[in-house]
Amino acid sequence: MSIWNNFILIGENFHCTRSVKSGGIKTKPQGDGEAIVFNHKGEEKLLSIPEGWEKISPAYAQGKIKHVALGLSLCRDGKSEEEKRMGEEYLYSVAQNQIESGATYLDVNVDEYSSDPEVSKEMMGYAVEFLTSRFDIPLSIDSSKPEVLQIGVEKYKNSKANPMINSISLERPDVIDLVKQYDADVIVSASGKDRLPSGIDEIINNFTEIIKLLDDAGIDRNKMHLDPLVLPISTDPKNGKTFLEATATAREKFAGVHLTGGLSNVSFGMPNRKLLNIVFGCLCVDNGTDGGIIDPISTPTSAFAEIDRESKPFILAKNFLEGTDEYGMEYIAAHREGELTIKS
Repeated sequence: MSIWNNFILIGENFHCTRSVKSGGIKTKPQGDGEAIVFNHKGEEKLLSIPEGWEKISPAYAQGKIKHVALGLSLCRDGKSEEEKRMGEEYLYSVAQNQIESGATYLDVNVDEYSSDPEVSKEMMGYAVEFLTSRFDIPLSIDSSKPEVLQIGVEKYKNSKANPMINSISLERPDVIDLVKQYDADVIVSASGKDRLPSGIDEIINNFTEIIKLLDDAGIDRNKMHLDPLVLPISTDPKNGKTFLEATATAREKFAGVHLTGGLSNVSFGMPNRKLLNIVFGCLCVDNGTDGGIIDPISTPTSAFAEIDRESKPFILAKNFLEGTDEYGMEYIAAHREGELTIKS
């Protein structure tokens, strides 16, 4: 059986950070405004952008439509039953598309819906109830705010699978209480008490410290999903290699755990991100990763399984990610020459 059949894919699209381009290919003009085009149960639908949306979501004034936030807003505060229904159908389609593309969990994050913590708690509760009342897929409750995590796991109702908590770190060890209380899986971040780790030794030292706390609390190692933290190679060409080596070290040192990470972070700021993301996923699995936080629609696990590892695009991307092609000079030159095309 292929490793990809057991890959723990945490779908990252139910986030209020997610946006589409205003006037882009995913929108259509509608009256004096525009709407997002989506498919709901085989029928094309339009999610209208309400008048004054830029006042609620300032990103709209910069040409970005935060579409999950928009769907949640219309569900809760739509001015008509039609608006509310469109919001519900849109959120349903966002979740359904990820499930059909192979997500194991849906990661749910509403932190950017509002800067008001009370609104964030209310919206997390709504989002979790919305999803668990319609789907059996387990949720990864994701927030930088422990009080929002608390609401998410409290509202979680799924008799078939326990939730996941995203995440715990040395910065907030109190989240262990939530993990234990709700028998949850948990993403274990390598972040330190007050800063990101500066290298492999610090990543492993941070893991050692937080895993000891989890072990002492009686948390099963099989519920721990270690995240060595994927950082962009555009800011430091060694970041890909560091993650891969940290993953291999953690796999050897910490028996029984899972290894995960926000795999698409590696390609921020680089050309041909899809190729880099696919190749990086393959390299991560080679080094012991058995899961990842990714977009299953743009990068399904079938893309990892089917890519030709002997092809020039794969080899060039691999060399860049592993640090052999320092600063990606060969990779970027090949991109400019149109030599990095892969099958979609």
